[in-house]
Amino acid sequence: MFCSLFACLGLYAGAIWLYENLRTPVLLLLKSLKQLVFRQKLSQRYGKWAVITGASDGIGKGYAHYLARQGMSIVLVARNEAKLAKVAAEISAKHGVETKIVVADFSKGPEIYPHLEKTLVPLDIGILVNNVGVTQGTPMYVEEASQKALWDMINVNVAATTLLCNILVPWMKDRQRGLIVNVSSIASVNPSPCMATYGASKAYITSFSVALQEELRPFGVEVQTVRPSFVHTNMTDFMVKDVKDTRYRKYLIHVDNFMEYAGYTLGKVDFTTGHWSHGLQFAVLYLLPEFLRVFIIGQINKKLRKEFHVQNQMKVR
Repeated sequence: MFCSLFACLGLYAGAIWLYENLRTPVLLLLKSLKQLVFRQKLSQRYGKWAVITGASDGIGKGYAHYLARQGMSIVLVARNEAKLAKVAAEISAKHGVETKIVVADFSKGPEIYPHLEKTLVPLDIGILVNNVGVTQGTPMYVEEASQKALWDMINVNVAATTLLCNILVPWMKDRQRGLIVNVSSIASVNPSPCMATYGASKAYITSFSVALQEELRPFGVEVQTVRPSFVHTNMTDFMVKDVKDTRYRKYLIHVDNFMEYAGYTLGKVDFTTGHWSHGLQFAVLYLLPEFLRVFIIGQINKKLRKEFHVQNQMKVR
């Protein structure tokens, strides 16, 4: 009897793991086949304009170029006006689409949102990419981070996505179309020692996105949650410059390679890691119980923290 019970539990656990890890690639295949038959541009399906936050660098800039290549007009949102203007000029010259820039420092809090609402609401926003986010820099214990860094992670990572959805969702619902892409992180899978606040803020994004998807499903508005692992951006540059152990660098995916896969998933799946190799990392993590995942992630982060501090001490000397 006990053997049968354990066998049933094993089958159930195996089925759940297969569902969690094969659901996205199977959906991706089926939706890809469907779109071969019913071809439709993203701008026709969702609307003319795509808004990307954190668009001056990294993944945000990657999404901006990808969506412009698909023929969408682009609104670039970030805090550095000079960088935004440069990216806008690149996109216009390379893809021949209309662009707008909106300067917004999300760390400023509530004061920036009336201007964003006034600028964005009149546009036919088809896709919103909530990409803006910050970290404390390198892995560190919570007491080692400045209070400003902690506040910025909570304010930028959590508030920006929530309030932009609050502003634009009513108009998407009225039009009965739209796609919201919320960029979370592999750090949202389980608590992340030495990245505790960052991981918690990204866990919020994942939870918020899944709930929002269910809210908007009846109105024809789609929500995609993106949970990447390491992508080579300004946030992860310390792994190249300040960490002596080169083993970590092989896990860094270039933004262009990331976007080839992440962009292809737009409008096809509601969950993606953004790159097939990151999907494999998730599959391995989900084989482990949470306490073991927390321990492993903690050991990796603690080692990165230690190496970064050793390298800095050597520079000081």
